[in-house]
Amino acid sequence: MAPLISKKVLMITNIERGEINTFLATAAALKAANVALDLHLATFDGVQDALPEGVTYHQINGISMSEALQKHFLRTQGHANFPDSFTREPGFVNTQQAIKDAMSTSVPYTGPQMVDVFTSIVSIIKDTEPDLIVVDSLMAAGLTACYHVGTKFICLGPTSIKTFAASSQPRAAGLWKFPAPFSGFSYPVQWHQIPLNLFYAFSQVRALKKDNQRKDVQSYLNAHCVIRTPADLVDNRPEGVKILVSSLPELDYPLKVPAHIIPCGPVVRAYAPLYKTNPKLAEWLANGHTILVNMGALVKVSEAQAFEMAKALKTVIDRFDQNSEKKRIQVLWKLQKKGRYSIYAPECILAHVLGKEFAYDRVRVVDWIQPEPLSILQTGDVICSVHHGGAGSFNEAVVTGVPQVVLPAWADNYDYAQRVELLGVGRCGNKTTKPHWTSGELSREMLDVLMGDSAAIIKEKAIILQHACQEKGSGAENAALAILHECSLL
Repeated sequence: MAPLISKKVLMITNIERGEINTFLATAAALKAANVALDLHLATFDGVQDALPEGVTYHQINGISMSEALQKHFLRTQGHANFPDSFTREPGFVNTQQAIKDAMSTSVPYTGPQMVDVFTSIVSIIKDTEPDLIVVDSLMAAGLTACYHVGTKFICLGPTSIKTFAASSQPRAAGLWKFPAPFSGFSYPVQWHQIPLNLFYAFSQVRALKKDNQRKDVQSYLNAHCVIRTPADLVDNRPEGVKILVSSLPELDYPLKVPAHIIPCGPVVRAYAPLYKTNPKLAEWLANGHTILVNMGALVKVSEAQAFEMAKALKTVIDRFDQNSEKKRIQVLWKLQKKGRYSIYAPECILAHVLGKEFAYDRVRVVDWIQPEPLSILQTGDVICSVHHGGAGSFNEAVVTGVPQVVLPAWADNYDYAQRVELLGVGRCGNKTTKPHWTSGELSREMLDVLMGDSAAIIKEKAIILQHACQEKGSGAENAALAILHECSLL
């Protein structure tokens, strides 16, 4: 018998949840598909315990992307939260400012910090001598190293097709048909908004060229290389480099998919059933229909906005209680607070609204959900996922057939709010006040999704998309097969 051909693959990624989970899921699928594969994964400290068996870990020195962002915001605006422009209502002045502020977030490192991360990655590449690199499509330092070293590489990330395909659409549709970042426009852009949308698109190009943050960092790297970001995968992609995305045409805008973009489907990790990992939470979820409110790790909610959310939830609960045919409804709410305020204390305004629900354990407010949200959605007890429009939150709801209400916070979050409505699997909960929300509008959209005239259709379409994903196969397995093909192991 001929010996098994072994190939070495090095995966390089940021450690932030959406990105690392995509890589961990794909790594597990790779090891399951080909035992002869010598698989390595490089990221920042903190992921060792989650590595699939047989994967060799390499620690990237330096600070992570999220830590670099916090330090960047502290330097530039005196606090660690996202720029104020990100959380203001879209408009001519503020949208331009948000676009400008967003440019520096692709490379938030100082020059010395970027050099530390870049040189660490280059050292790992040279030490491992991989046949193929799979690099995070959102990781500037990783992309910079791959472009510089010249080793064969492909990209993987939790991104949509549109992220890298919009600019190549026929008749320049990427400029006039798709909403510009932070514009808040709907899809397709209305004819009277097209000139302004074009202006925003060109503002983005201009802001990228004039970004002082990038220029400062580049001055430190001049002796090494040219900084590369996700934008380079659109304009300066090396020939033959493929981009694996965590999406399908059925889950995206109507798009012509270029040959170098490989839609794998939602790449999500497999988790043990909740009744095994957290039986007490599983038992509580089974008590009724649950609304899961999860605005992600980065969205910080002020007391005023938490109050609006509490009032919206109270309205929905009361409406369900009025209908004796409906099963009890309850809420699991992950709340990351902006500023200091209490939740359950009698003097808190949230307790004034939800005091009875707190007492009867119908509403649980936590600052962190220990089980992965996907394992909660997979119980079948969640009837609505309320989230900020992150790619991971969208995909997790899609693969479990759960209707969604999206409250977009910034940038690509608006895209996912658009997708939910375009696909008919939910609603945008703050169309008139985004990126903020009001109890009246939010409760109206939630009730429409849960028990309105459109509720049955929304649920049916959510199930149809779930089945579409199942028919196309696991996103992680599809990504693994594409990687093995690039290694000539298929």
